[in-house]
Formats: sequence, structure tokens, C-alpha cells
Amino acid sequence: MKDRIKKALLSISGKNTKVEENSKTKNNKHKKFFLSTLNTLTSIQERTDKVFTEYGLNLIMYEDLYFQVIEDLVYEHYGDQVAEVMFWWVNGQKIDSEEGNYIEDEETGKKHKVNTPLQVYNICKKLKLFKNL
Repeated sequence: MKDRIKKALLSISGKNTKVEENSKTKNNKHKKFFLSTLNTLTSIQERTDKVFTEYGLNLIMYEDLYFQVIEDLVYEHYGDQVAEVMFWWVNGQKIDSEEGNYIEDEETGKKHKVNTPLQVYNICKKLKLFKNL
């Protein structure tokens, strides 16, 4: 669909016209993709935990290579800092603590409370942790 729109605009305005996506649209796509990825990873982990607790089946050895590929892709796409935060959220945030879940700014030491994937995204963006944003 994107190509059709681009072709239609070029046919109207001429071949010397440059068509670019605006930054707001790019940021929205980035945000949606991040949230979708984080929610999917969380669902996969919850499903694995459920199968183990309810049926006693340990799927970790079976899933290990799949997770390795996924982990490598997340690190490559988002960079080390955001990938670490994402995998902490997927694996560690379920641990109940009286303090809650925080992302700490390494430069200032300030802790930012996070309770939802959207808050994780917003704090990572605020702290400029994304690799190419």
C-alpha cells in the first residue's frame, strides 16, 4: 500500500519529487513495533511458565535455540541497553518486590518507576537508550 501511495504522488508531482515518511509516523511505527515485540516476548515466557507449572513440562531446552535467535535479533535491532531492559522486563519484572520495578539512569542514578510496557518504552526513549532513534 505504501508503494501505491508513493507511485500515485510521484505521478501527480513528477519524478523529481522526493517522498519521505515524516518523523512522527516513524516514531509511531517504532513504538508500536517495540510494544508488540515486548508483549509477544512476555506472552511466550508466560506460556512457557504455565506449561511447566500446570503440566510439569520443561520446554526451556526445546525453546533455547529459538530464544537465542530472538535475543540476537533484539540486541541487533535495539542495541544493548534497550535489549537488557526488555529481557529484564520479560524475565525479571514478575518478581514481586516492595520497591516496585524501576529503570535506573546510569548517569544520574535516578530511578524511573515502570509498571507497563508503554512506560518501559517511554523511559527508554526519555533516557535515550535506543540505538537508532
